[in-house]
Amino acid sequence: MKDHVQEFKDCLKTPNSLSLSKLKSQYGLDGEIYYCGSNKRFPRWKPYLDELSNEPINISENASNKAVVLIHIQNRIMAMVFGYGRSFLREECLERNFGLKVALNIINPNKMRSINAATIEDMVVTTQRQASYSTTQDEFGLNVTNDIMKGLTGEPDDPVYGKHISGKDPLVVSVLMEGTELKEKLRLYYDAYKDERYKKIGFQWVDNVAEVRDSAQSKVLDSELANAIKTRQIDHLHIAPPETTDWDRIIGFCYSGIGKEINDGENYNLDLDLTEYVEKIKPEKNVEKVCQKIRRDKLYAMNSEGVPFAICSIYAALVFQTEYEGKNYIFCSGTWYCVETSFFEQVNNFIRTKIPMSNITLPDCPLEKDEGAYNEMVAEGNADFCLMDKKLIFVENGPKQIEACDLFTRDKKMIHVKNKGHSAQLSHLFSQGKVSAKCFVSDVEFRRKVSDIIACKFDAKIFDYTKKPRSNEFEIVYAIIDTKDSPIEMKLPFFSKVNLMITAQELYRMHFKFSVYLVQKR
Repeated sequence: MKDHVQEFKDCLKTPNSLSLSKLKSQYGLDGEIYYCGSNKRFPRWKPYLDELSNEPINISENASNKAVVLIHIQNRIMAMVFGYGRSFLREECLERNFGLKVALNIINPNKMRSINAATIEDMVVTTQRQASYSTTQDEFGLNVTNDIMKGLTGEPDDPVYGKHISGKDPLVVSVLMEGTELKEKLRLYYDAYKDERYKKIGFQWVDNVAEVRDSAQSKVLDSELANAIKTRQIDHLHIAPPETTDWDRIIGFCYSGIGKEINDGENYNLDLDLTEYVEKIKPEKNVEKVCQKIRRDKLYAMNSEGVPFAICSIYAALVFQTEYEGKNYIFCSGTWYCVETSFFEQVNNFIRTKIPMSNITLPDCPLEKDEGAYNEMVAEGNADFCLMDKKLIFVENGPKQIEACDLFTRDKKMIHVKNKGHSAQLSHLFSQGKVSAKCFVSDVEFRRKVSDIIACKFDAKIFDYTKKPRSNEFEIVYAIIDTKDSPIEMKLPFFSKVNLMITAQELYRMHFKFSVYLVQKR
């Protein structure tokens, strides 16, 4: 339990409704057992079977047994749960990631069996990866830059800890022991929790980003978010649907809660801009009311058939960055993350110093044009730009067709264009450029088809497709269309900057030049 919790009853939701039993003195433990009587009942699906069956369904009643043992260990309270005993505990008193921290410190890094991880993108994708035998973290395909460790299973380095260890919030161990050994085992696990061995055996990266799973802390950070909206301090506030959306079939977006009719297509705009929503919130509205409003109001989209549909709450769609009590926090897909300061500075410094701005010249994007219309406008107005948008090319041994880029220039720049307001999934933009570059390097047929398409515009062959690209011969340009005029490190949400950093590093390894160009939309 958290270190400020010192009394057993403070750990429990309803201590007065539970039965209490003291521990035997012979075990040398300072603790108590809390439990309640069993509630017997038939499973809720039994009536369905009774209705369908010609014969009586003879199923015994289930008993949901619950118990928890609370024990003082080195000035902290540790809870051992039995059955459904965790339901007795107050969630706000739990020490989050206790089990994960213990597991990281005692599991043999060469004997891992399962990892729960979340990948940082503009949305966060959670996965569980299991191995058929004990192995190293390298075999799980983790990216130490943008993966968040959420759970770990494996064999401990020292058998004294047990045979099998799993750690998330709780610690789950398979260990054979006598009752007299319990106190010493709990001390071992608590000492492992305080240890920092994990930093020396290849797990130091888990501190880069950690999910905030403390409800009390999340509530405080929600208030910071609401206050930023209330006071119009939205430089680090963005809005992005938390799930992948079929952008080609969307004609615009609209917010509920701003006095506009959701069914009226004229109220929908292609750009996701928070300004209109924020300006409708009265400054005198208190922070709690703002919190309630952003959870209640919805982000709507309208499809090409003129049918509106709710994507999610405004709260779930917000992307926010703030500093609180000396730490950096990121809000994304309805979840708060704490970013380790050195990692936060590393990413921002990389974007500032390692991502060059392109020397090309592109026109501003008119407000009424989407990215497809903008690409056509650029290619039609400049003899040195060939339109590649929507010209799909098969990939050798690949399952699909891809675009080589949106615009190809006479001086061998492959430009990928994305309207930031239209598709906030900027990680997709960076991925498109990276995938196209890999195909261009490895697939001679892919290069031939690109060469054939651009030859029609330029009336000449710009490169010899039979040869692999020479170092620095081609440049990948990411052109980001946005209504805001701000530097790249201010324009992108933090997780997008992480993805841009990773992409740039991979393009560098493939010997591609890369750059960013900011297109003003007005």
